[in-house]
Amino acid sequence: MSINNSTGLRTGTLIDIPLSDILAGTNAHMDQQFNFRTGHTDDFEYFQGETPECSSDATPTPSPTPSPTPEDEELPPPPVLALLPEPQVCVQFIIFHTFRDGDLEVYSLFDGAEGDPNARLYNLSQGPNSEDSRPSRSWDDSLVSFQSNRDGNLELYVTDTVGSFQRRLTSNGSNDINAMFLPDNETLVFQSDRNGNWDIFSININTGEERQLTTNSADDVFPYASPDEEWVTFQSNRSGNEDVYLLNIVTGDEFQVTRGNNNDIYPAWSPNGDYLAYLSDELGEWDLMIYNFETQETENITPEPGNSVDNQSWAQNGTRIAYQSERNGNLDVYTYDLLTGEEYLVSTFDGADSSPTWDCGNSQISFTSIRDGDANIFSANWQGGENGNLTIHPATDKWSEWSPSKEYGSVGH
Repeated sequence: MSINNSTGLRTGTLIDIPLSDILAGTNAHMDQQFNFRTGHTDDFEYFQGETPECSSDATPTPSPTPSPTPEDEELPPPPVLALLPEPQVCVQFIIFHTFRDGDLEVYSLFDGAEGDPNARLYNLSQGPNSEDSRPSRSWDDSLVSFQSNRDGNLELYVTDTVGSFQRRLTSNGSNDINAMFLPDNETLVFQSDRNGNWDIFSININTGEERQLTTNSADDVFPYASPDEEWVTFQSNRSGNEDVYLLNIVTGDEFQVTRGNNNDIYPAWSPNGDYLAYLSDELGEWDLMIYNFETQETENITPEPGNSVDNQSWAQNGTRIAYQSERNGNLDVYTYDLLTGEEYLVSTFDGADSSPTWDCGNSQISFTSIRDGDANIFSANWQGGENGNLTIHPATDKWSEWSPSKEYGSVGH
């Protein structure tokens, strides 16, 4: 594997993204992190509000049968995906988290970088003194889901891409978090602790119908949809450590992908359906693993010592992936081309650059950087080069999501 730091390429400025006059904020929350199981940000005080009337009784499905395979047993055959046609229009806008209104909100940015004459900025979540976070874009780029504690616990909400409405989806007194749209653009998969542990559920945002998809007594977390409408991958500790599983949400069949005494976390399905990416601590630090469905083989693409990685994000073509690594003593953003085996250094700041995400053209990366003295969103060519601002507000702007329906950088771990 070779590392290239390309220069002289065109700047990574967003070609169509929003600006308006905004109140100044603070950056005191830059270092606060989400707890990956509870979905809460550490040290937040939660606003207790009035809970609106809403019905959301979930109907559990019959308990699926997991496959606790021994170490020497072969993995299950790869699922056959009925992939949907790729969208014909590349809609260029980013979603990001910001404290510019005094609390954590989810914003969208269209038509240039912030400060450009035609740029348009929208508050999508419009929370009343609440923590609004972890967005998921519908695959047709028309809707955005997010989670919020505005009613006292973490529930799911949906809005459009300009924040013209905010509609509550779940209401059960428990925490519903980490939602992701399925490619049908009307179903969300998410995790909930309503049964005393974390299970995977789904909800139809039009009918309100909910289904319980996993019923294991262990914690099943981080559902991530395949690019068809039948499969979800997720992380579970049902074997005594964290492993990656597959779930057919039509049949209820479950398959265990990883096993062993190490932890395998944060699975993400490639948009072309060919791969699963996940992190593994098998070598004592977090390495990025790529599981190939066709060959049923796994490759560690960051095996060098001192190369601990996080926040992997797939490009839309499914053959490129971005991630952050602290191999040089600070966080930097890297990309990797699965077709050539080449790795590229994208960010150029001698400080924290993190949480990368791709544009829908597979050529640009946006990420969070503190190089301005406060957290802002930047962009660059996927092979490196000049880094340019997408946001410029003095408050904290972080954890962007460009074209993917979901990726781990926007979760904030």
